[in-house]
Amino acid sequence: MIKHINGTHRAAIAPEALWAALSDPERLGAALPDVRWVTADGPDVFRAGVRPSTNLGVTPLELDVRIAERDEPRRVRITGDGSGGEFRVAFDTELQLAGADDGACDVTWSAQVQAFGVLASLTQRVLPWLLRDQITLVLRTAEAQASQAAGGVA
Repeated sequence: MIKHINGTHRAAIAPEALWAALSDPERLGAALPDVRWVTADGPDVFRAGVRPSTNLGVTPLELDVRIAERDEPRRVRITGDGSGGEFRVAFDTELQLAGADDGACDVTWSAQVQAFGVLASLTQRVLPWLLRDQITLVLRTAEAQASQAAGGVA
């Protein structure tokens, strides 16, 4: 079963700065929650080891992630899949970035995720919450990275 999830986020930085963080494999990989390691495999691809908490406990995954589309500084599409043990997950996330009058960035995102194996049991109730939480954490971390890179306070 494929789950479709949508959300919004407001970042206190300009869209250009957030877009730069989200479209760089190393920076995006480092922004993943509970990341243990990241290996960039070119300008669009990275592998990462993550250990997110789910209702199954800590769920170790090895992710293959691709920055599939870029439209600077308005949009980035990120796809990937990962596995660990007897489960697998695949995702496709699109983030739309728009400048706000106060210099901030409004992010509207949509994601499709499909879980297999033991993780499929999360699909009905927990997966939407978990995915929203993970995307929000990525956006907050990418925002902090971009703010620090610009000399601001994270």
